[in-house]
Amino acid sequence: MKLADEFELRNNREVTLNVRPIEIGLYHDYVFEGPCRFGRGDELTREHDMMVIEMKSKNDEKMLHDLFDGIPGVNVMDQIVIKRDETFPLNDAMLEKMATDRDDVDLYVFNFTVFGADLAIAFSQKYGKPSMILPTPNNDAHMSAAYRARGLEMHSPATLEEAKKTLVALRARKVMANTRALVVVRNNSVHPVTNYDSFLDHFEVTKKLGTSFTYYNLHEFLDQLHNVAPDTNPTLPGRVADNINDEDEKAVGAMVDEFMTGATVCDMDRDKIVPSMRAHYLVNKLLKKLDCNAFAAPCPDMCATRRLNHEQTTLCLNHTLNNENGVCSACEQDVSALLSMVALSAVSQSAPYMGNTVPVKLDADDELRIKTRIMFRPYSCDEETPRLEEQHADAIMSIYHAVPNRQFKGYDAEQAPYDVRPFAMDGRWGATVRYDFKRDIGEPITLAKFDPTCSKLLVARGTIVGGIGALDENCSEGVFFSVSDGRAFREATMWTGNHTALVYGDWFDEMVLFAESVGLEPLAVG
Repeated sequence: MKLADEFELRNNREVTLNVRPIEIGLYHDYVFEGPCRFGRGDELTREHDMMVIEMKSKNDEKMLHDLFDGIPGVNVMDQIVIKRDETFPLNDAMLEKMATDRDDVDLYVFNFTVFGADLAIAFSQKYGKPSMILPTPNNDAHMSAAYRARGLEMHSPATLEEAKKTLVALRARKVMANTRALVVVRNNSVHPVTNYDSFLDHFEVTKKLGTSFTYYNLHEFLDQLHNVAPDTNPTLPGRVADNINDEDEKAVGAMVDEFMTGATVCDMDRDKIVPSMRAHYLVNKLLKKLDCNAFAAPCPDMCATRRLNHEQTTLCLNHTLNNENGVCSACEQDVSALLSMVALSAVSQSAPYMGNTVPVKLDADDELRIKTRIMFRPYSCDEETPRLEEQHADAIMSIYHAVPNRQFKGYDAEQAPYDVRPFAMDGRWGATVRYDFKRDIGEPITLAKFDPTCSKLLVARGTIVGGIGALDENCSEGVFFSVSDGRAFREATMWTGNHTALVYGDWFDEMVLFAESVGLEPLAVG
């Protein structure tokens, strides 16, 4: 059971970027020649001009459909054609026709027979919508310079392939603005104990990215894990809350059975998995109630209350399952990592991963050494070191957290094999998915992370070269990957912080374009 579908959450997978083609054509009422009017015989007639406008507009519309129709989440709307004579009229009737259904339009793509920048600029000044001009002789430079000089948003890709990537990036921008994150908090709605490198100011994030936030008290959340009368919670006495109920318990039980049955190895008792699945169910009930579509919670802050130990649960499984379902979910209340995951999943249409980022080998002269032996079991480090050396990579990094998922290859891809192991090594509770990243050696990945000021975005290419922790427990799951420049990557993380997010596939160009589209400086490590 996928709870995002069951609860009909406002899923970012369903966000559509609507693109309106506008064709501006010019015809002549009189037969004459001059500096910008040339031809022979019938080519100088009004009828010929009308025929050219008709043919070109149809060809341009077909070209846009051929180019953009295959991009997930992009919809090419009906073309609007504006025809005007050689006196270059510009009036409100023309602008209003161009603005048909403008509230539904995210991007206007302009094409001309000849001359039309004045009309396009007047339209954009009046309605303030983003525009694009495809690579065409004269027009793209003319339009781009004119727009930029006037502070208007104009995208002018150098190639048709770059145009497609730009649309993917702009859809990610729309996804970001469509995101409302449910953030469970203890003492501080911005910084949990472990993440002072997360966003400093959520209001600034909303201003730049459009993302909004709903905060929720962790004790109220944990009380509602109990199947009791919903008006008897200690934190909300007398108020009817959203506690797990008998029907919810049936659904939770069925999900646990499906989860255990699907695993290659399940190294946990059923009753130890149930509390984690119950937490996942409650998270999604609250996402539905509060109209949210992303989630973060402060693991160490919650741990310090001893209530996770009391409830015998962690939120690792919730994060994994949410991420698989298109509802990004992040550890340690790291909202900047969460929104990095949102952007990456939007461009890739696949489930993201996030975790602590640690160098293993900075360059060809650096010693290869797995440095996190506290989290990774020493015997696992000893086993993986020679395997990494066999990859002959000059620069290797690692990311680790026990929240891998089974949909790295795409939301609609076949579910990958997985094991189930506990987070709590002594008590054997806190269900986690264990995924062997070594099965994906050679896979390209894209990494990203916002900096605390929401003014920079790390964007990097990587290639998987190994994995660790699939047979271990606790937060010891991780992936090793090579990058083109280990020192540049490390320096970028000195700006963006400990956690980094990733998705499978090469989406580097799209993420750089996304950063630029929201006014951020890309810290690019290609």
